[in-house]
Parts: sequence; structure tokens; C-alpha cells
Amino acid sequence: LETMIKRISMWRLQDSAEATNMKELLLTMDGQDSSLQSIEVGINTSSHKSAYDIVFIGTFLNKEAIMEFENDSFHKSVGVVVGSLKQERVVVEYEF
Repeated sequence: LETMIKRISMWRLQDSAEATNMKELLLTMDGQDSSLQSIEVGINTSSHKSAYDIVFIGTFLNKEAIMEFENDSFHKSVGVVVGSLKQERVVVEYEF
């Protein structure tokens, strides 16, 4: 059985009021690129000082699928907008 990969990206936004718009934007990637097997996007509800504003959880078949996703033109267009909204981003990818 082949190992799959999850990517978790979290952002602190310049304006946390943009979280709903960013969630909707991220969710437009669902079904746009076959390399992205599943997508989940959540808006933070924690008041903890180390909390980030929004999280993306994507599932991929393998590292090649992540590279395909990275190079996908639709993903890149979403990334331009996300980049303009973010203050900070952290990422974790792990096999499961």
C-alpha cells in the first residue's frame, strides 16, 4: 500500500477579517487539479496567542502529486491572492 501525504498550511493574515474570503478562495481548488485528493479549510476559533487565522489540509497520493499541484496554474493564481493577504505562513507535510 502506497504512502500518501498530507500538507497542512497555516496562515496569519494581515487582517483576520479576510479569513472567510480566504477560506472560500482556497476551497475553489477542490476538483480543479486531480493531484489534490481532498481539501479541508478551517478558520481559527482559538483565542490562544500562538493561534493562526486559517488552515488548509490537503491530501496527495505522493511527492510527485505535490509537485504537480505546486505547478498547477489554478493553484498559482490562488497563491497570488493568498500571498497578498498573508502576514505569515507555516507548512507541515507528512506521510501517512
